[in-house]
Amino acid sequence: MTNRAPARVLVVDDEPLQLDLCSRLMKQSGVSVVTASGPIQAISIVEEASDKIDVAILDYNMPIMNGCVLAGRLRLVRPDLKIILYSGKMDIPQSEMSRVDVFIPKGDGMARLIRQVLAELRTHSRTAAKKLLTNSAKR
Repeated sequence: MTNRAPARVLVVDDEPLQLDLCSRLMKQSGVSVVTASGPIQAISIVEEASDKIDVAILDYNMPIMNGCVLAGRLRLVRPDLKIILYSGKMDIPQSEMSRVDVFIPKGDGMARLIRQVLAELRTHSRTAAKKLLTNSAKR
């Protein structure tokens, strides 16, 4: 039986103030947070710590690639990663939205984002516990 690290959330935003605010509020809500200031750093983090990231919160407007393109790249590494797009951009093409699990407009506020993250983490914990029990029963 392996001991898994506590659930962690990856927050990706190229705006330093938004990144700091989001990560601080997540931490105050009891969530372990890893931050990335852009898509390349986010991909690197997920590649290196794939099994330790449970939810990714992505901004849409970022240099190099937008949040939906980044979501597609992260899914190549972790197909089961829960991805929340948290953006002020409202006219995102529907074809790109299929790469994310949930879209939360920044205008809806951080409270909605925190509730969604906590719900995703609860769901993830139940799923992980079921897998662990199933794997233990097979032995």
